[in-house]
Amino acid sequence: MILTKELDKKLYEYCDELLVLKNLSLTTIKNYCTTNKSFIKYLKDNNIIELDYIDEILKKYIIYLRKENNNTYSTINKYIQQIIQFLKHISFEINIELPKDNSKNKKIKYLKPKEIKEVFKSISERNIRDKAIMQTLYRTGLRVSELANLKKYNLDLQSKESAIAIDVEDGKGSKDRTVYIDQLTLELINTMIYKRTRKNKRDKNDYLFTARTGNGISSRSIEQLVKKYAIATDKRLAKEGIKTNFEKKLTPHTLRHSFTIYLLNHAKKPINEVQTLLGHTNISTTQIYTKIDDETIKNSYQSIIW
Repeated sequence: MILTKELDKKLYEYCDELLVLKNLSLTTIKNYCTTNKSFIKYLKDNNIIELDYIDEILKKYIIYLRKENNNTYSTINKYIQQIIQFLKHISFEINIELPKDNSKNKKIKYLKPKEIKEVFKSISERNIRDKAIMQTLYRTGLRVSELANLKKYNLDLQSKESAIAIDVEDGKGSKDRTVYIDQLTLELINTMIYKRTRKNKRDKNDYLFTARTGNGISSRSIEQLVKKYAIATDKRLAKEGIKTNFEKKLTPHTLRHSFTIYLLNHAKKPINEVQTLLGHTNISTTQIYTKIDDETIKNSYQSIIW
C-alpha cells in the first residue's frame, strides 16, 4: 500500500522520468508536476493518509475542483487525466469516469478586428512592452506559454523582411514550428528592448518578453495583463455609452482564436497553412474555426431578395 507521505518522492522520480526517458518539454513537465503537487496537497490538507479507494478520493477531488476552485469541466478533466497518469505510473488501478464536458459544443470566443482595435486603444503609448505582448499574441496566434518562453535569438531582430520568422521551440506536444510577425510588431519589440536596455543597462537573460524584475515574464502575468486591458476597455467604452463585456471573454487564448478566425474567414487563407501556423497536429482541430459567425449569416440573409 502507498501512503500519502510517500507521494512527494514518487512524484519527484516521475518528473525525472518525464524529462529524461520521455523527453517531454519543460513546460509539459512543469504542468504535470504542478497538477500532481496540488493533488498531494489536497490529500494532506484533508488528512487522507492511506490511498485506499482511490476512485472515491478522485471523485471527491473532482467535486472540490468544481465547487471550491470553480474550474471548468475541460480544466478538471485535464487535471484528472494528468493525475491518473501519475497514479498508474506508481501501480494504481483507476476506474473512474470523467465528468461530461459540453464546452466543445459552445461557440468559440473571439474578437472582431474592430474590437481588437478598441482594446489596443486602452494601452498607453508609454506601455510599449504591453502593446508588444498583446500585438504579438494577436498577430502570431501563439499560446501564452509559447510567448512567455520566447528568447531574443528566436527571431532576427534586425530583419528588414515584411514577414519575420519566429522559431517556436518546445511548443505544445514538444513540437517546434515557425510563426511570423510583421515589421510594425518587430518595431514595437525593438523599441521595448531599447527602453529596458538604454543607459548601459543589460538584460539579465535571453527572454524576449520580461517582467518588471528583468526575469522572464510568466504565463500568469500575461493573462493578468490581458485581463487588465479588457477591464479598461469596458470602462472606457461605458463612459461613451457603449456596453461591452471584454472582461468576460478576452484572454490570451481569445487572441489566438481571433487570429485564427481572421485568417480563415477574413483573409481567406488555406486551412492547411493556418493549421501549420497554429501547431495543430490534426486538421480537424483547425476546422472548428471555419464555422461562419452569426453576423455573417445575418448579413447574408438580409441580402436575399424575395
